[in-house]
Amino acid sequence: MPSSPVRPTSSESIADGTCTLDDGRRIAYNISGTDDGYPIFHLHGWPGARTEVSLFALQAAQLRARIIAIDRPGIGLSDPHPQRTVIDHALDIRQVAKHLGLEEYSVMGVSGGGQYALACAFLIPPEELRSMALVCGQGPVEISLRGMKWGNQIVVRAFQYCPAFIRLLMHRTSLMLKLLHLDLISNERITRHAQWLLRWNLLGVPEMDRKLMADHGTLLAVITSVRVGVDGCLEEGRITTSELGFDLRDIKRNVRLWYGREDTDVPVAIGEEIARQLRGNGTLRVEDATHLSLVVDYQRPILQDLIDVGYNTVLL
Repeated sequence: MPSSPVRPTSSESIADGTCTLDDGRRIAYNISGTDDGYPIFHLHGWPGARTEVSLFALQAAQLRARIIAIDRPGIGLSDPHPQRTVIDHALDIRQVAKHLGLEEYSVMGVSGGGQYALACAFLIPPEELRSMALVCGQGPVEISLRGMKWGNQIVVRAFQYCPAFIRLLMHRTSLMLKLLHLDLISNERITRHAQWLLRWNLLGVPEMDRKLMADHGTLLAVITSVRVGVDGCLEEGRITTSELGFDLRDIKRNVRLWYGREDTDVPVAIGEEIARQLRGNGTLRVEDATHLSLVVDYQRPILQDLIDVGYNTVLL
């Protein structure tokens, strides 16, 4: 584990805007770090939104990186894109890059953003996409769920085999929250309640993550990013439990794979299988970390590696 990791203490962004794509849809983005820094697209988790990038804001500024986080279609301020695929969203990323005037950039897929990062590695030419990383990233649905906690396994299998039940459950839950006006509770108030639950270990959160969530900024970033709409979450569940539409063996460039040995959300076995399917084009790093602690405690080496590889990639 890196010595004396710097905790995120600032969620200030450089820019918050939208890009209108060729088909008329809008994609919302948030840019953190430095406005002249090395560009890295941040692909958020599930559930999640572009606000998740606030976890990386301080380190991005220190490393002179410019992190561009985008809401996937139907999430946050981005327009829906019915029946989209992971490849469709990789095409969206290329259009956002063009809108921002970026000729070269990198991609980082965190947790549920992993499949989208793999699609970028498959689709986007190396002269544009200079480096890419999966950070506890989800892989193809056919990969074994060995090591994943039961709750997550149930959700994955439910999306695969009985999505109508998940849809009904989530919509009923959303309706109940609205009837009780619980959907209007501020993030700050939810944070105070969550801190109390964490103090008494009532959420079943691993000890490493409980310590991280004791930091107000970290907890607020997590809560803000997961307060997304039901329809967007359902569409994400459909996509991430469907076939990718391409074979990992067809990715002919290096993908950096970062996984936590103590992670039971996206276990290390998934990273190992992705590395195997990449056939030598995956560089696997396994750290003594959980799901959240990998994202928070290892963000500096992850970002630095993306920047170094991005600047030093030699095109043949």
